[in-house]
Amino acid sequence: MTNFKSFLSIKKGLFYMIKFIMLILMLGTDSLPIETIQTVELSYQTRGMQKSLRINRDSIIVTINGKVTDYQTTNVQWQRILKTSLKVKLGTISSLKRPSTKSFHDGAMMAHLKIVTNLKEYNSVDFDHDMPPSILNKMIGAMKYTLINTKNEEDF
Repeated sequence: MTNFKSFLSIKKGLFYMIKFIMLILMLGTDSLPIETIQTVELSYQTRGMQKSLRINRDSIIVTINGKVTDYQTTNVQWQRILKTSLKVKLGTISSLKRPSTKSFHDGAMMAHLKIVTNLKEYNSVDFDHDMPPSILNKMIGAMKYTLINTKNEEDF
């Protein structure tokens, strides 16, 4: 009798497991959205100076004190930004520790990184422009790299 109860218990467990697998197969993975980066923006600010570097798949927009210059993004540039972003846990950038506080007394420009995905907008903690949190270094470097050989190369 004990063997029969064990058999029924196993059979019942398999039944529920098969139902679960069928449900997953029917729903598919198409219903689960994949988060993809749409835009990245690095901004610097201090008294009398505002700079912004906004990049998406198609364009690079540099704004300095209201003056806008735009460039076309290459696939290599965009892929480099996306690759470096993989090392950054987007949900944690708002709580990163800032390595220095020179911008508190105008010793550095205050910097901020914003990452916009198809699902959400992520904003970093404010940090000194010359000393970002280490986890953001490569991504910011990839963003600055997009300005090589442009008139804005030295602005960021």
